[in-house]
Amino acid sequence: MALQRSMHLAKFVAEMVTSFTLSLAVLKTVDFSDPEQLNPKRIMHFRMLFESIFEHPESLIWNVFSRIAVVPELEPLRYGIEFFIKEYVLRSNEGFAAKFKVMKKALNNVEGVLM
Repeated sequence: MALQRSMHLAKFVAEMVTSFTLSLAVLKTVDFSDPEQLNPKRIMHFRMLFESIFEHPESLIWNVFSRIAVVPELEPLRYGIEFFIKEYVLRSNEGFAAKFKVMKKALNNVEGVLM
């Protein structure tokens, strides 16, 4: 997929996720820690997706990631997202460190408390 098309798709999915039309659970088939699945184009695509989500306020980030925190079956997805963001998003943009902390707390929010 061309980079521009990938960027538009990533921003579209981010908009759908932050408007609560989609859940991050749609990513459950992606193994974010498998180097076989993550080629450079996919890494770039998912980086753009998570960076687009991180451009929103912290309360919205909390609510987006809390939606997948309460489902026990999504534990591998939660660990994969955390690993991917640490490995690929924060290394290139340390400005998202505060929002990453909010995301980590939200992923551990098993009570499902929303902001």
